[in-house]
Amino acid sequence: MKDWLSNLMYKLNDYMRGRYGYDELSKFLLIAGLILMIFSFIPQLKFLYIIGFVLIVWSWLRVMSTNIYGRQMELNKYRKIKNKFEDRFHLPKSIRLYKSMWRDRKTHKYYKCPHCKTYVRIKRPEKGKKIAINCPKCGNRFEKRT
Repeated sequence: MKDWLSNLMYKLNDYMRGRYGYDELSKFLLIAGLILMIFSFIPQLKFLYIIGFVLIVWSWLRVMSTNIYGRQMELNKYRKIKNKFEDRFHLPKSIRLYKSMWRDRKTHKYYKCPHCKTYVRIKRPEKGKKIAINCPKCGNRFEKRT
């Protein structure tokens, strides 16, 4: 059984060699297609099934494509549109901040500047000490207990 699975993996790796593969845009297309297909169960929204199916097929074709340069250009256009959307609705910036806070929770501590409300990232200090923090944005100096 192990030999069969490893042989299958070698064949799959060989088949995918030279193909573009899975990226951020392919993931977005796949998830959007699945969501549209779920919404198509509502009787008035049956047309969403076709749109969702097309998005899933487009995602699959991107993954299997050998035109790597073309797929990278599509990905760059997608990222530009995504960044404009994120800049317009400031919510994702705070989501990124919270992701960073969670990722760095063991090594760093985040403090909010009382003057300009900017978050300052500090290497995690010893517990119970007072530290002086300089805000990089406004230059305000403030103290916090750790």
